[in-house]
Amino acid sequence: MAAGLALGPMVALGFGRFSYALLLPPMRSALHWTYTQAGAMNTANGLGYLLGAVLAPRLLGRWGARPAFVASLLVTALTIALTAASGALGWLLLMRFLTGLGGAVTFTSGGLLTAQVASAAPTRQAGAVLSVFYAGASLGILLTGLGLPALLGRAGPEGWHAGWLALGLVSLLGLAVAGRAAGRVRTAAPGTDAGPLGWAQVRPLLRSLLAYACAGLGYVAYTTFSVTYLRAGGLGTAAVSLFWALLGLAGVAAPLVWGRLLSRRWGGRPMGILMATMGAGAALPVVSTAPPAVFLSAALFGVAALTVVASTTALIRQSLRPAQWGAGVALYTVTFAAFQSAGPLLTGALADGGPAGLRLGLGVSALVLLLGAALALWQPAIPTDG
Repeated sequence: MAAGLALGPMVALGFGRFSYALLLPPMRSALHWTYTQAGAMNTANGLGYLLGAVLAPRLLGRWGARPAFVASLLVTALTIALTAASGALGWLLLMRFLTGLGGAVTFTSGGLLTAQVASAAPTRQAGAVLSVFYAGASLGILLTGLGLPALLGRAGPEGWHAGWLALGLVSLLGLAVAGRAAGRVRTAAPGTDAGPLGWAQVRPLLRSLLAYACAGLGYVAYTTFSVTYLRAGGLGTAAVSLFWALLGLAGVAAPLVWGRLLSRRWGGRPMGILMATMGAGAALPVVSTAPPAVFLSAALFGVAALTVVASTTALIRQSLRPAQWGAGVALYTVTFAAFQSAGPLLTGALADGGPAGLRLGLGVSALVLLLGAALALWQPAIPTDG
């Protein structure tokens, strides 16, 4: 069930957000964007994601997790395809915003469904179940790394239209599989999936929330601009394709690496280990753009990035009552979304400031991730009566 549900984040994040890094170079060339305009696209996506995260608890309460998951995944698939319809800046900003909005609801509701699946699994397997769901986004990265560069190379300067359309069509196929998996999950009746979450429950988790804010601010510069940065450094199409495919492949393998770690009741320690790994991966290209460093960067960043999200769901399951899981997932998603919205715009502005600006922006993002790792390691386990 978790593997079927994982096609939700494959579409919402792997296609809806991360594929933009591969589509950005031809879009920027064809549409004559500055780096700030390029960053604004993912800021619009992040703002839509923020709104979707804010709305998610209300939708979960009114509809239930399963209908919210299926409906939002349909919206996301359609807006991905419609991104191909026009090169007008306003249209593209709107589509990126709506893709982010739908993706947040997909991610939140899918995370809640997967938490319910994990609760029925043996304790030692619960972490692996969560990790499989979030690895879906990495599957999207892997598929785009294998397919998009070749498609863009054949289609020419305006090939980005074909790229978005192809992603939208594959997303609709993913919807069919994910919707069937969602139908197999035993869920509570609408109105009972989301219980109240007050300051008394939030305050003990504050360090992990601050760490997750750093994750949102730090990771998105890498996922938005790494391909552009590496291309500017002389990396060819084949090497870029391999880099992106390795990023996704490492994430697909993440459940095998981290499943047992996420099953431990260690407070924020799993999150801290994952963020430190991700920060190290993000720092490597700043130090060197030689292929060995670049490929190691993809492996380290990819194996940890989406599992950081799984670690917050594991922490929620261990720290809150089941009736509060939906509100907890939404709170972490809102925190992440609020800070990820600023990352691409800030990095783009730094890149427009001079030749070394993009490298500086990526370096700052790596430091932010390492700061978040320290905060997460400081988060104690929270006892709960279940």
